[in-house]
Amino acid sequence: MDNRAIYTSLKTGKRIYLRPVRPQDGLRIRESIANLSDESRYFRFFSGMKKVPDSVLERLVAVDGVDHLAWAALDLAEHDLPAVGVVRAVRMPGAQKAELAIATLDAYHNTGLARILMATIGCDCADAGIDTLEANVLAENRKARSLFKVLGGTCIQSDGAYMTYSFNVALMNTLITAMDGLDGRRDVFAAFDRFAAYQPRLAG
Repeated sequence: MDNRAIYTSLKTGKRIYLRPVRPQDGLRIRESIANLSDESRYFRFFSGMKKVPDSVLERLVAVDGVDHLAWAALDLAEHDLPAVGVVRAVRMPGAQKAELAIATLDAYHNTGLARILMATIGCDCADAGIDTLEANVLAENRKARSLFKVLGGTCIQSDGAYMTYSFNVALMNTLITAMDGLDGRRDVFAAFDRFAAYQPRLAG
C-alpha cells in the first residue's frame, strides 16, 4: 500500500489530508460523486449520473502508482474523513503521457483545493516519468478552462462542445511554484521532497 500522506490547510483554514486513492475507497468515492452538484458531476463525467456503476467505480480505485495515479483530499474536520476532492492521471499505453481528471465538491470551490490537487498530481507525475498531461473539458466549463490556462495548459483540440488541453508537467510544476500565495501548495512540495529522500515509491 502507498502510505504517502500530506497534511495541509485551505485558504479558509480548514485542515485537509491528502493521500493516494486506495482500493478500499470505493464507498468514499461513490459518496463524493453523489455529493457533487448536478452541474459539477456533469462537468466531471460528461453525464448526469448520480450513482456510479460498479464497473466504473472499480476503475476509479484501481490505482497502481505507476500507470494510474490518483490522490484524494479528505476533510479532517469530519469524523468519517469524506473525500472532498480527487485528482487522477491515467497513463496512455506505452507513453509518458496521461489523461488528467480533477473534481472537488462545490463547497470547496475557490478555497485553493484545486491548485493543491494539481500541485500534488504534478509532483507525482514527475516522479512516475509522466511528462505530459491531457484533459478533456466541456467548453462551457469556464472555471476549469481558466484554471488550466493559468497552469500552462494549451488547447490542442476543440469541436465546439468539447476541448482538450495539454500540459507540460515540468512547466506546470514551475508555474505552480512561482504563484503568489502558495498556501497549501508549499506543503505539497515539501512533502514530495521528503518522499524522495526517505520513502521508496510503493505501488498498489
